[in-house]
Amino acid sequence: MLKPVRFFRRWKPLHILFCCAALGLMVRLFLAAEVPLIPDEAYYWLWSRHMQAGYLDHPFMVALWIRLGTLLWGDTPFGVRFCGLVGFVCANIWLFLAARRFFPSRDRVGVRAILLLNVTLMASVGLVPATPDVPLFVFLCLMLWALSGALQSHGAAACGWWVLCGIGLGLAADSKYTALLPGLGLAGFVLFGGRGAWRMAGPWLGGGAAALMVLPTLVWNERHGWAGLLKQGGRASYWHPERAGQFLGELLAGQLALLTPWVAVLCFMGLWRARHGQRVLLWLSAPALLLFLVNVTGERVQPNWVWVLYPALILAGAAYAGRLRGACMTGGICTVLVYAQCLTGWLPLPPHMDPIARLGAGWGDLAAAVAEEAEKAGISCLATDDYALASILAFQKSQGLAVLGKDSRWGYVAGLPHETVRTVLYLKDGRYGPVPAGGWAVWRKDRKRPVRVYLLEKRHDLSGWIVQRP
Repeated sequence: MLKPVRFFRRWKPLHILFCCAALGLMVRLFLAAEVPLIPDEAYYWLWSRHMQAGYLDHPFMVALWIRLGTLLWGDTPFGVRFCGLVGFVCANIWLFLAARRFFPSRDRVGVRAILLLNVTLMASVGLVPATPDVPLFVFLCLMLWALSGALQSHGAAACGWWVLCGIGLGLAADSKYTALLPGLGLAGFVLFGGRGAWRMAGPWLGGGAAALMVLPTLVWNERHGWAGLLKQGGRASYWHPERAGQFLGELLAGQLALLTPWVAVLCFMGLWRARHGQRVLLWLSAPALLLFLVNVTGERVQPNWVWVLYPALILAGAAYAGRLRGACMTGGICTVLVYAQCLTGWLPLPPHMDPIARLGAGWGDLAAAVAEEAEKAGISCLATDDYALASILAFQKSQGLAVLGKDSRWGYVAGLPHETVRTVLYLKDGRYGPVPAGGWAVWRKDRKRPVRVYLLEKRHDLSGWIVQRP
């Protein structure tokens, strides 16, 4: 009877961490296979059918990852998400190694960092869908690991680490433009951080490597009138100071939810305390923090925009915050509840309060219902102004139906023909209803529970881009 007790007593925190990480990975794999695609994932999947060096909304990396995953596993939710799942494993390893290098005298910081990361809803749920935030997070963790090596090394070895740091940063910028913010913070640290790093060759070699990595994204933008950079940078011109309090409250609430409240407090406390230790973490975070605080004077900051801060935040929280037991327990409970909601819908939330059902439920049945209505009307083409709706219907591949997208962003995807179709079945998102008297509509449902209504209308001579052939 005592042997099992003795066996478990021999376990070290690192062994327990590896077991928990393996269990978490299995759950993520199951979730990736079982949860239907959300519309934005379908949009990026369409990008992957037309590979190029950039797109209007984001750079190319998410499309490349989806293309590789679907080559291995087909056009399935698991195939679309596969490379992101592998990348998240790498991100955990790089973050663990970065923590060990940044804080060599404190053995448990690496374990603490992985625990903090994996109990956040951002990591356990938010990084499962295939979005640009996944490769962004992964490559920022690579950058942090390489930076920790560069700051702890000398001579030729330091130059090699700086080059790897630049490669990670450049690939992060090829994933999402917000990677430029930690890049700006790193440049500030090199020039003004007090270590005289600007006198060394390593940071300059790293900067060159970053520029080389981001060159395809820059070339695509130059050839398309800097459309991607202008679309993202144009947000800074918005000005609604009277709503700044509302937007700031939404920003804080979103981060408390994604990090879970206890973890969020620990991470931001750790970042503030880092000014007396590894100040580079504060340098990396400062430009993004400043930009988001300025941005709330003009528009709301979407919760996932702040994910660019999370690698540095997690490290700071692991190193400088207090005990993590309570934070890990509450974060783990929140994660389990969200997983249960994703897989079973056990909590009967109204549709407007259930983001899981609102984004992912019932798309296959909706596509079949729309195809049936089109067949009854003798129509072979669906059309919509909503790029997300066009994308998810295209992913469902309804037999005998083409999908025509009218959003102008389709014009930036090479290979999509622009055509005028004589008769189409036009779809419009009717949100939660009601359906107008005598209206033509179909409902999207979650386990027979209505989620959202889509209004149908026969239209003629509509022009747009054919995003999916029959």
